[in-house]
Amino acid sequence: RPPLGLIGPLPLAVVQFWRVLRMLLILGAVLLVLPPYDMGAALSPNLPPATWALLLPLSLGAVLIQAGTEELLFRGYIQQALAARFSSPLVWMVLPSALFALGHYLPAEAGQNALPIALWSGIFGVLMADLTARAGTLGPAIAVHLVNNVSALLIVSLPDTLSGLSLFTVPYSMSDAEALRGWLAIDFATMFVCWLAARLALRR
Repeated sequence: RPPLGLIGPLPLAVVQFWRVLRMLLILGAVLLVLPPYDMGAALSPNLPPATWALLLPLSLGAVLIQAGTEELLFRGYIQQALAARFSSPLVWMVLPSALFALGHYLPAEAGQNALPIALWSGIFGVLMADLTARAGTLGPAIAVHLVNNVSALLIVSLPDTLSGLSLFTVPYSMSDAEALRGWLAIDFATMFVCWLAARLALRR
């Protein structure tokens, strides 16, 4: 099956992508006016705003390719291959999500936070699998994944090897258990709200 075939009907996928993206942008605007405003600590400037804006089109393209590639692999190829052979969602939703979580398990970089971060990734994978199954295309999952990664890589990032294109960084590392775990609780809640918003967008 060609890679584009894994996306689903392309015109429908594009419509669903933009529908979900619009909903998430509205949600993001609302969340901007709600606390916490600094992710639990004062943000540090990273790229100069002019440089960040100049690079933004290329940065967005790179993040879209990265998020789309992961969705093609996990919710496209693996999920669809398993769904063709097994009727139980415990197989075609959970197994690709477990593999997705395993790919985000980084004990050398995250230390004690490695397991919570992997758990977050696994739950994110299950929610994206649900969106894909409901929509019949990868459009919604790519939109949610894109917004998540733009937020984490281009707007406010951890000061690690993936912070090169972000506007701000937080003053704690991925391995800082106390600081990061406090924020992960908020991140879990935000993930579920984004998933619900995407489902709502699909029902309109």
